[in-house]
Amino acid sequence: MDLLLIADDGTDAAAPARREAARERHVANIRANAAAGRLVMSGPRMRADGSTAGSLQVFRLPDHAAMEAYLATEPFAREGVWTGWQVLDVRIAPSAWWPQPGRPGGEAGPVHAFAVIARDGDGGLARRMAVRPRHFERLAGEVAAGRARIGGAILDGPEGMMVGSFMALALPDEAAVQVWLAEEPYVTEGVWQDIRIERWRIGAQPYHALPGPLAGTA
Repeated sequence: MDLLLIADDGTDAAAPARREAARERHVANIRANAAAGRLVMSGPRMRADGSTAGSLQVFRLPDHAAMEAYLATEPFAREGVWTGWQVLDVRIAPSAWWPQPGRPGGEAGPVHAFAVIARDGDGGLARRMAVRPRHFERLAGEVAAGRARIGGAILDGPEGMMVGSFMALALPDEAAVQVWLAEEPYVTEGVWQDIRIERWRIGAQPYHALPGPLAGTA
């Protein structure tokens, strides 16, 4: 199963120092989980002023118990860097994704991107399914151009119904993200009703490959 972790740092004056004190242990834990294939994309969430707001991580795990086990070993969770977090059930879409930073063929350093976390409106599943072919037709070109770096559906539970989407867009600024969204069928045709945008610096790690295209759809 795929899981999206959205974690918040504290906002008190000592929060940056707590993050820096635990950072080396956090990076070692991230690297180990990426090398083991449990973590497929990870990095800090950034504020507009360049400070760190928290973390955003995408996992491929057998169940929620595995996520709890990860959090029990994660220095940022254990040492109070993260003051809270949300775990979303998601499903990474199979596509010809570019290699993540740190993988062979990917960037050697971090990628500055924007995470789009969008929720469907009431009655959204029928509307989503009607619009889905146009969404995927556009997404193929965005993936090929390297603008869409990961994406998929938000689910209402493990293996549940689709209730939204998440996506990482490698675009220069939030204005470019707004232009991108203005041309997205899930926006223009009313599927996404609640859209959250997060600045995301995707770190370079020894990630395993993202799911590739389904047979016969390449």
